[in-house]
Amino acid sequence: MNSSRAEIPAVNPPATDVAKRFRDLVAVNFGNTLEWYDWTIYTIFASYFSTQFFQSQDPVSALLATLAVFAVGFITRPLGGFLFGAYADRVGRKKSLTLAMMITAAGSLVIAVAPTFDTVGIAASLILLAARLIQGLAHGGEMGTSVTYLVERAPKNRRALYGSSSWVSVVLGTILATFTGLIINSVLDESQIAAWGWRVAFGIGGILGLYALYLRRKIAESDVFVAATGTDTDANLSPLRSEKTSGGKKRTEPMLRALVRNWRGVAVVFGLSAGGSIMFYTWLIFTPTFAQLNRGQDPTSALTASLIAQVIFLIAIPFVGWLSDRFGRRLFVVLFGVGFILLTFPLDGLIDGSFSRLLAAMIIALAVLACLFGVNGAIWAEVFPTNVRAAGVAGPLSLATAIFGGTAPYINTFLAQSGQHNLFLVYLMVVSGITLLTAFLMPETKDVDLTRRDDVAVSKH
Repeated sequence: MNSSRAEIPAVNPPATDVAKRFRDLVAVNFGNTLEWYDWTIYTIFASYFSTQFFQSQDPVSALLATLAVFAVGFITRPLGGFLFGAYADRVGRKKSLTLAMMITAAGSLVIAVAPTFDTVGIAASLILLAARLIQGLAHGGEMGTSVTYLVERAPKNRRALYGSSSWVSVVLGTILATFTGLIINSVLDESQIAAWGWRVAFGIGGILGLYALYLRRKIAESDVFVAATGTDTDANLSPLRSEKTSGGKKRTEPMLRALVRNWRGVAVVFGLSAGGSIMFYTWLIFTPTFAQLNRGQDPTSALTASLIAQVIFLIAIPFVGWLSDRFGRRLFVVLFGVGFILLTFPLDGLIDGSFSRLLAAMIIALAVLACLFGVNGAIWAEVFPTNVRAAGVAGPLSLATAIFGGTAPYINTFLAQSGQHNLFLVYLMVVSGITLLTAFLMPETKDVDLTRRDDVAVSKH
């Protein structure tokens, strides 16, 4: 055994602290809900405000430009994942989550009051682009750090359940956005929505985001991080991983090199996130818009079907997490991969513009997606040691999401408009295969020690 390894006591939050841990869980997830509300509301109203920020002579071109900005918002996500993750590994999960919420709320408020193309010309497009870029930066660190926090705060036999609550908050955010879209579509006509109604949706997100910021400032730091920094104060001073040489002197290793040392964990997070993100953005975020644009479905009908399916999804995610804490993680990842490889074409064929068939397609697709979302948060945290966990989760997660999730609506729309929609379905199956392969190659992580650290002796060479 390496004598330089720091001994960190096992952490299992006491029963007397249950109420506080529950309040912290709610506070973190409420902020996560608002972040995903902001992200989802963009796609719901994209067809309405696209001509507000881009030239309106060609509505399809304006919509594609708006979706391209949506995808561009993912460019900064990998950078945000590594920066916010390293910041969380340096000074704590709480400060990173608070800063991410502050930036996201500011971005939504900017979009809500941004001038139109007719008013300021190309500057309107640039303002929208800048707002999405800074939101992408914050969002890149949000998901990975929040999952890390939740899993670290969980009792050992409840890690998947606690981790899955992060996805519950994501779905609550999409439900809130969908419900907002449904109400606005019900009380305003199309011209009113295009003129100003979409701004109300973004304004609501910005204001509620400020309240989420207030809640996050009151959460406690995660137990595992406190145990780690209490043992080694250097972990609270630098985003670099501390090491000891054979002479007992300390040196540091850059975060990127520490992640390279943990490349297997990076590969697992990336592989799981590839399939999860593309299916999430295809079936949960963009399918109602796709049904309207390409299958002729009424907006109210499409959003209602989506809302019902999301409620079922909301229940399925923690149920899978609960099962995973008993039977392990890998089985459910395999079910996800096999399910979408077999069902992608049949599910797409169900969508024909009718309410019942869209509802059936979304319920089945989201039930399969729940198999992954119930376990991936726990797996992400379990494949990394404490002192590189937040960066290790947030970086690969945001990179995979940028590559596969952020581009999904644009690729879907472009191929559908080109008459090549089946190519997109093949693409979905291939990415599902990447996640399935990850499931076969990854270890079972249910019983790993979450408090372990990556402290190893430095080579003399």
